[in-house]
Amino acid sequence: MSKAGNILKIAGAVVAVVVIAFVTSWWSGRSSPGKTPSSDVAETPLEFKPAPPPAGSGLTKANPATTASVRPQSAMAQTNLIVDWEDKVDQILIADGEAPNKAKQMLEMFPRLPEDGQSEVAQHLSNLVPDEDYASLRKLLTDASLPESVLDVLLADALNRPNSLKLPSLLDVARDPQNPKAGEAKEVLQLFLDEDYGSDWTTWQAKMDAWLKDNPD
Repeated sequence: MSKAGNILKIAGAVVAVVVIAFVTSWWSGRSSPGKTPSSDVAETPLEFKPAPPPAGSGLTKANPATTASVRPQSAMAQTNLIVDWEDKVDQILIADGEAPNKAKQMLEMFPRLPEDGQSEVAQHLSNLVPDEDYASLRKLLTDASLPESVLDVLLADALNRPNSLKLPSLLDVARDPQNPKAGEAKEVLQLFLDEDYGSDWTTWQAKMDAWLKDNPD
């Protein structure tokens, strides 16, 4: 083969390599990320929806209505207070009627009274409630959730009741460590029985029963 023919073959090979390189580069540019025809269309973000808890797991979504319905009772009571309780108490006192009926009305409004209202009504109840109906006041005296100022009034009333009402009420208060007047009630019992039986409430009960038999009202 002539020298000119060799030169033409080499030149042709070089041209072929250049053409292949150009085509390869152009094709890569078309297929590279971000260069597709649809790349200029805004992507719609995917909405993430948490999967529901598996059956039987005990995990359920809180119901706002249910949550609101289980507010602490004390909070609900605060929204149900009688704001004009002084006027209502005066109306009960000056109205015609027997003392037991007036006491009943005051007992009905008692849970909805603020602390100062309960203290005042407790004073009236100590005058209106006869011994035969004392169970209603004994129930209040043994209610450890009442303010101490109210329990003070009720305890003072209990001390003025007959022994058969007073001592059992004091024992009920003394045996309840949550009652703010438990210590005072126990001290009074000790004065009557001349002995401190600690936390042995069975012995307290037996000694009190024996004392009441020897000291009838």
